[in-house]
Amino acid sequence: MSRVSSAHEQQHQQSETDPIPALSTIEPAVDRVIEIARDQLAEPITVKLWTWEDGEFKVRVEHGYPIGRTDRLSHDTVIQYHSRHETVTGYLRETDTETGEERLLLEEDFETIPNPTKKEG
Repeated sequence: MSRVSSAHEQQHQQSETDPIPALSTIEPAVDRVIEIARDQLAEPITVKLWTWEDGEFKVRVEHGYPIGRTDRLSHDTVIQYHSRHETVTGYLRETDTETGEERLLLEEDFETIPNPTKKEG
């Protein structure tokens, strides 16, 4: 698997027409978001990564709190970074398990990370 990943990475880096960001380019930003999340969120965490053909990417780290048998509301904490906004933001969400309605309870910005895919000049 590592040979395929490595070959794909080299091919991806060599392609000037493919604007999907290379993992090696965004890795420091992804690592920093995970580091912030480990400081802020309870374990266990889930890490999700999206990349798009326009060169943007998003990292989301989540922790969901277990729901009791009689509870109607669930709570999730999220630390997220989107390369377009360049800000690591934390959220506390509440979801009504019967209606699916979500409500944002808290939002906090943690730090700015410059977009590693942004071309200078």
